Amino acid sequence: MQPIDPADPRRPFVQIAASIRAAVLNGELEPGQRLPSTAELAAFFGVAKLTVTSAIRTLREEGFVTTTPGSGVWVRNRAALPVEAGQEHQLAGVVNYLFEMGHLKRVSRAGWLLLGITRPETVAEHSFRVGIVGMALAAIEGADIGHTAALCLLHDAHETRIGDVPSVGRAYVTTAPPEAVSASQTSAMPTDVAKAFQALTAEYEAGETPESRLARDADKIETLLQAAEYGAQGLDTGPWRETSLAALRTAAGQELARAIGSADPNGWWSVFAASYAELRADAQRRARGQKGQAGPAEAE
Repeated sequence: MQPIDPADPRRPFVQIAASIRAAVLNGELEPGQRLPSTAELAAFFGVAKLTVTSAIRTLREEGFVTTTPGSGVWVRNRAALPVEAGQEHQLAGVVNYLFEMGHLKRVSRAGWLLLGITRPETVAEHSFRVGIVGMALAAIEGADIGHTAALCLLHDAHETRIGDVPSVGRAYVTTAPPEAVSASQTSAMPTDVAKAFQALTAEYEAGETPESRLARDADKIETLLQAAEYGAQGLDTGPWRETSLAALRTAAGQELARAIGSADPNGWWSVFAASYAELRADAQRRARGQKGQAGPAEAE
């Protein structure tokens, strides 16, 4: 478990819940393991017992722990729910999760609605390009490409349950943390599968590994790309560009942003279109050459 950070603006009990939650997801605290006592946790985090009690209540409501009177607080394994033999396939929970992820193809990116765009891209469409951007950033910085892409693809998976809340709305709306949503989404999966998805969500939210930092930048870069595309249509996307640029934390992300700033969103098509005539002429020349080679043989 990580101690709380005095500079963190979140309330202490929220930080404590996040620390214990992360310890469960990364395997430091295993299913069935008893947590330290309230007094021990209070001493470790440097807070009052009541603050620890509030954190434990949050974790219990999320399903991460269970309390046994007179015995203590225990890590709960939500991914191993008892199911009678023959009633349900062991991968039914995985299948339900995959169907749920399909819902992201119907969840619009709400922030663009404020710009007057009636049919903005969906969260699934956004996440796809975030994954591609993440792969590029990982290659630039020498990080794990596949791991970065996995973090990118899952970074908004919790929005099947809470929707896409634009940045201007977050001051008014309080939602469950993504780690808690992920725990609920994967609760019926086999334990190892559930832990894999939950761990990726927790890693992305913590933003402490090189891959998670690149994935978080990839999210902002994709918004920057989309802003450039909408801007090319004559829309004022200045605020989206400014906030995306300000949020970048990696050298690769900042350098890629500079490249985007000097690029034409339609430039890729212009280059392709300009080369089309030449490519077609080359194909015709090759076809004539092959026909010419076949001529003598046919004459015999």
